Amino acid sequence: MEHYISKDEIQNYFILPQNFDWDLVDQELGFGEIFEIIPIDVYLDLKESELEVEKEICRLLTKAATHYSFVFSIPKIKVHITNYGVQQFTEGKTKSAPWWDVRDLGLSLLKFADKLFSEAITKLSFVEALKQRIPFFENVSGDIKTPDEFEKIYSIKNSPKVFSLLQSFLEQAYALNILDKIQPDCLDQIKTKPNLYKILKQANVYYSLYYASLLPNFVFLQNAVAIQYEELPWQKSQVLSFDEKAMSGKQFLKLGDSTVKVITDYIKTHIDEFPCYSGPIPDRKIQAKASGIYLT
Repeated sequence: MEHYISKDEIQNYFILPQNFDWDLVDQELGFGEIFEIIPIDVYLDLKESELEVEKEICRLLTKAATHYSFVFSIPKIKVHITNYGVQQFTEGKTKSAPWWDVRDLGLSLLKFADKLFSEAITKLSFVEALKQRIPFFENVSGDIKTPDEFEKIYSIKNSPKVFSLLQSFLEQAYALNILDKIQPDCLDQIKTKPNLYKILKQANVYYSLYYASLLPNFVFLQNAVAIQYEELPWQKSQVLSFDEKAMSGKQFLKLGDSTVKVITDYIKTHIDEFPCYSGPIPDRKIQAKASGIYLT
């Protein structure tokens, strides 16, 4: 089993009793979650860096990976394998925690790990030299580059993995909905106006969630949408029925249309700020007749 940090170092990122057996925790599981987005060579360089910003990024990544490692190892921690089968751990008069407590522990630690990872990605996005070495930033939306940017519009629980899986829908939404309703030449001008640009990003997110709602692996929660990318022992989610999810998807589509309308209405009332706007093209043709010229 690969070890990326020593047992002594682990105590700086995840506090447990001194006699806890860290060999039960598989570091490859947690650090593998990080390395899906941040190449291992970048992480190792960060560990050696003396720059404060890079040291902080490394701290966030390591802490996130340590939490992921513990969360994904909970099933192994809860049981042990002997010649007589798989047994629960028992220790004197102590009582094993019920499954719902284990579930809530796993969920809270997973949520914290995602938040740490998301924060590290945001900080990396401002370090150009590192950013260029991370393919993740080449493959994300041009307007919504980090999980945190998406989170500010609609909650995905700060999950970098869910954010990555949503990229194809952001691209689809931009191509099929944004470009269909706003002239391409106007988009550059919109992006120079912070308030309008913010609204444009909102529309892109809402449309992407509409397309996501059409697929079965998207789970809609009361205050978030997530991709159920793996079934954890403590999985806790409120899965909507097909009809409920379809209704939710329609609401996202409606939100997207309403949001874009705010932008197009602004353009129409501030035409002097948008020389790119040419107005709608009439469908009817002019036809000359003996009594005059008419639209057909």
